[in-house]
Amino acid sequence: MGGIEIKGLTVAYGDKRIFDGLDAAFPENEISVVLGSSGVGKTTLLNAIAGLVPYGGEIAVPKGGISYIFQKDRLIPGISVYKNLDLVLRASVKDRRVRRGMIEEMLAELEIEDQIGKYPSELSGGQAQRVSMARAFLYPSSVLLMDEPFRALDAGLKLRLLAALDSLLEKSPRTVVYVTHDADECMLAADSWRVLSGCPAGIAAEGRIAVPRAERDLAEEGLAARRGRLFALLTDRDGRNAGRE
Repeated sequence: MGGIEIKGLTVAYGDKRIFDGLDAAFPENEISVVLGSSGVGKTTLLNAIAGLVPYGGEIAVPKGGISYIFQKDRLIPGISVYKNLDLVLRASVKDRRVRRGMIEEMLAELEIEDQIGKYPSELSGGQAQRVSMARAFLYPSSVLLMDEPFRALDAGLKLRLLAALDSLLEKSPRTVVYVTHDADECMLAADSWRVLSGCPAGIAAEGRIAVPRAERDLAEEGLAARRGRLFALLTDRDGRNAGRE
């Protein structure tokens, strides 16, 4: 099994049940986008997959490890960008020169090769998040979890990083679960999408996007119509538009 299988997921914080019997499947080597209102449980779902919160039910994750890009960069402040990235490679790549080459190549892919010697405090928010992205791909894993990683970035940089994400996944395929609140990000990145709604949360709607990512244009009639439907789902408090696309 290369994908992620979730059966009967239950998560509670005190008396509040976030999930109560959720079933979901995220296919192997695809980007599965999860959307929903603030507080519905999107981050909790990622944390359950990563084993960071206690839960009931079953979560089957493929062998090979999990990388996680958080909303905040979570870089170690007292060491350089290079050392932050070198830390995730040391266990799997013993040759220091090979590690250096891998880090330099990854930073070049993400347009921040000139930041290699800087400390996290010297980076802009966008640069720090790109270092987090580099760290996630340098770490050998079969699953990548992404929690609104581009939320604070301007539109132009977001588009470049979505393109970089696609390029990195071509070179190093992973099963991706990508949380966002942004319908445009979903339309540009997703192979499949799901909208969480309710309390406890369930899957209110889901669909797939067959158009290759490199060919997607939000102004194109078909994709614009899908975006409109998704936006309606995200603003539908009564569930009138729920279902499968």
